[in-house]
Amino acid sequence: MRLSPAARWSCTALGALVALLYLFPLYWTYVSSLKGPGELFASPPTLWPAMIDFSGYRWIFTRENIPRYLLNSLWISAAVTALTLLLAVACAWGMARLRSRWIDIALLAVMLSQVLPPALLATPMFILFRQAGLVNTQAAVVLAIVTKTLPFAIVVLRTTFIQVPGELEEAARVDGCTRLSAIWRVVLPVARTGILVTGIIVFLLAYGDFVYPLTLLDRPALQPATVGLFSFIGAEYSDWNNIMAFACVFVTPAIAVFLLMQRQIVAGLTAGALK
Repeated sequence: MRLSPAARWSCTALGALVALLYLFPLYWTYVSSLKGPGELFASPPTLWPAMIDFSGYRWIFTRENIPRYLLNSLWISAAVTALTLLLAVACAWGMARLRSRWIDIALLAVMLSQVLPPALLATPMFILFRQAGLVNTQAAVVLAIVTKTLPFAIVVLRTTFIQVPGELEEAARVDGCTRLSAIWRVVLPVARTGILVTGIIVFLLAYGDFVYPLTLLDRPALQPATVGLFSFIGAEYSDWNNIMAFACVFVTPAIAVFLLMQRQIVAGLTAGALK
């Protein structure tokens, strides 16, 4: 069905309005980080600082160890992404190739595991990791976050592997490949877009995780930036100028990853939509 020019313009205007509504909090964070403490609470609020003030950035880089927080966040996110993809690829491929009632039940169980919020699981995980001697280690945080990202990755990658024809594997087996080498040489290259998109989303989910690092880590040298940002908020006083600057420094790498990989993300999300 072809839309009239007026309808197309209306849809474009509506989409632009929705995009502006979603992007305004991000814009406000960046603008607020450039305001002084006095202008930050001005009434009415200003959409652009009357005088740009970098004191918040100077404070966090001179008084707070921002590189340490960011490196911890990047390391935890990279480890979560690698472990999640390693486990999810194997599990999703098996679920895509083996069709039975038990596979459907297992997939349903995987999806239901997403219902439980991390705040509910944080205390049992703390007890479990304390008994294992892993509290105050980044390994505990990685394993805890993987329990959240793995079900999502399995569900997404199973759909990706279903779209890869099984005949390709059989042809590789006829040519002398083992099952493992057929998966490595044929299946994974064909499904690389879906795997890449899943990895990006898993990385961003791990990068922004807060509950598990807060629960399992109390040593500042090991904490990621989400916990470091929380330390700026007090019961009686919050330094919002520095909080906004910290938030901008923290969120910029995630935005950069999204902008650099946006074509791959769009391609992965629309893969299989058209035959």
